[in-house]
Amino acid sequence: MRLPNVNLKLLPFKAHFFLMNGGTTPLTPYLTTIAKQRGYSARLVGAVFSVLPLAAVFARPLFGAVADHFRCQKAMFLCFIVVVTLITTSYELLPDSPADVDNGRDETALTTHQFWLFCAFLMARYVTISIVTTLSETMCLQNLGKDTHKFGQQRLWGCVGWGLVSIIVGWLIDWYSSGSSIKDYTPGIIVSTVFLLADLLVASKINDCQSDVVSKHIFKDLRKVFNNIKVVSFLIWVVFFGIFYGSISLYLLWHMEELVTKYHPEKYSSIKTIEGILFAVKCFGGEMPFFFLSGKIIKKVGHLNSIAIGLATISLRFFLYFIIKDPMWIVPVELLSGLGFALPYSAMTSYGSILAPEGLKSTVQGLFSTIFQGVGVGLGSFITGYLFNEIGSSNTYLVLSILALVICCIQTITIRIMVKTTKSQENSNINTEA
Repeated sequence: MRLPNVNLKLLPFKAHFFLMNGGTTPLTPYLTTIAKQRGYSARLVGAVFSVLPLAAVFARPLFGAVADHFRCQKAMFLCFIVVVTLITTSYELLPDSPADVDNGRDETALTTHQFWLFCAFLMARYVTISIVTTLSETMCLQNLGKDTHKFGQQRLWGCVGWGLVSIIVGWLIDWYSSGSSIKDYTPGIIVSTVFLLADLLVASKINDCQSDVVSKHIFKDLRKVFNNIKVVSFLIWVVFFGIFYGSISLYLLWHMEELVTKYHPEKYSSIKTIEGILFAVKCFGGEMPFFFLSGKIIKKVGHLNSIAIGLATISLRFFLYFIIKDPMWIVPVELLSGLGFALPYSAMTSYGSILAPEGLKSTVQGLFSTIFQGVGVGLGSFITGYLFNEIGSSNTYLVLSILALVICCIQTITIRIMVKTTKSQENSNINTEA
């Protein structure tokens, strides 16, 4: 029996986003704090996490181009889910850092094989997840056809998976680590593996409607896309959005743990539970509603204006991070992640699909993802890690708040100029034709 008002073709995508995000949640948001626990400084961690996206700069468009040329999106997609699962389980094999490695002694860390094995793990995991993300989003957009603005309604199920698992895993880690000053992430590895294996089964049911059109002039066709001033402007704002997003996704938990250490040491035993609650609030109260409503909002205000709204919201979030001293009060701030992430991310993804010529969907989607994750998040990691080390986490977020506000103002002015220029050109063409 067919369910009313339900597109059965899209159900596997919803399930995939739920399971993939649920499977990566147990480790992804905690990686910088794991590095901190291993004794690495904020400056060193910032440098490492700024290099990771550079690998994705080459991997995403490369594998996207291979998928387009050989029309093997789904096969590649399934293979990389297997690889992500194997890499995730390999975390348990990583040796601990030696006792003489502590914060502020980067030179010592750089001479240990434990540090480089940890970096290899991070690199492999980051690249494979980025490829899975790019291919899944590309296939989802292809199945949506002309309804690309409905992408957010599919992607919101990733928030459901992220939010539900984060609550469970945060509590499990605190419970499993009870009585120890070191957090043990074994429960997270187990949950992650179960979810990723389930995702592999679901992903095999995804409908692959990759176009039979193959671009014979990839670079020529791409050059046409990037010769458009609107595209160039869009990419610039995507870079800045990536910078600010990276400073939140990679360092907010680090900031919260610094607040606990400095102002509320009595809450350390439950910090992972607090962080799990934060992700739940962020996903269910912030991102889910706006992923669902993003299509309507984007159609009303436009793609670039949606990113401007995101930048203004991020500026406010940074300022609140600066003034708050109790990590529990950061939890309700994450309600702003709907306007600060879900809306602009949906706009960026759907706009990338609209700009892509037929036969280059995976290639262009990979390039746009690279600009965001590779360039933007990479720079955000490096800048934030350096500032955390030099001026502290709270002051860093004050600086970033001011910068985000300035960038938002510049973008708003630029959009207005572009709109007036476009209208003038259209009027000129009409007069010429007349």
